[in-house]
Amino acid sequence: MNKQGLLYMLRDAREGIVRNLGAAAAAAVLIFAAMFISGALLLVRFGMGDLMGYLESQVAMKLYVDPAVDSKAIATILVGKSFVKSVELETKEQLLDRLAPFFAGRGHLLISFQESDIPDAIRLELVDHSQIRLIAEELGALQGITKVVYPQQFAQTVLYWSKQINQYGIFSLISLLVLSFGMVFIAINLALYQRQKEIRVRLLLGANPLHVRGQFLFEGWLIGFIGSLVAALVVYVLFVSALLPLQQQFPFIFHFSMNVVYEMMGGIALGGSLIGLAASYASTRKLIDHA
Repeated sequence: MNKQGLLYMLRDAREGIVRNLGAAAAAAVLIFAAMFISGALLLVRFGMGDLMGYLESQVAMKLYVDPAVDSKAIATILVGKSFVKSVELETKEQLLDRLAPFFAGRGHLLISFQESDIPDAIRLELVDHSQIRLIAEELGALQGITKVVYPQQFAQTVLYWSKQINQYGIFSLISLLVLSFGMVFIAINLALYQRQKEIRVRLLLGANPLHVRGQFLFEGWLIGFIGSLVAALVVYVLFVSALLPLQQQFPFIFHFSMNVVYEMMGGIALGGSLIGLAASYASTRKLIDHA
């Protein structure tokens, strides 16, 4: 296609969009929403994947000891267990010493903690973290152990909410994809009906039906591209403003790749463009043939 032909298609698409600005804008907004949700879900999946990997790699657990029981004696017993790699006793005083910097200028709050019944804790690092759940259940049943906490418990909670986000997010995404497809279909249909006489004249004068259809396909593609391009840019802003600082603060947990983000942005723009193209193709498939 030469330069003049491309300029003509651009002008024709712009005029078609302006004629049906409401429908075209609604279609672009729906495509934007669908593509933004898909990008946001991918970012959440990347973050959750890194977080889950970090939590699964942790082998430490904490045992909270009944104040009426000698925590040092329990720690001594655990040292001799084959599944234990290391044991560290954390008393109430040690915990408060660690918390003291957070109470600078608020000494009354620190005093309230000092007067509370905070139990001693025993931190265990295991030899084989794959058995952590079974070991936690066994240790939790021991007399004198009031509670057992380990990272995988939090990982299970993270996994549950991650599944919930994906489930409802995918449902919303599918709904928006269907709606955006329908809106582009309607917008192109309106353009076809408004220009039906012009289309007939052009076909009678020998214009190639594929070329005539191509102009409307281009219009649908342009609607999809604009909506998805804005979505890709917003996803990038979300990544830079929220996830990138998180990675900088916790580099040992999160490992985002800019190349993956750029590829995702390209995929978002491509996906939205294909929605617009497919909807416009479906809209023009019969109308131009019977014009």
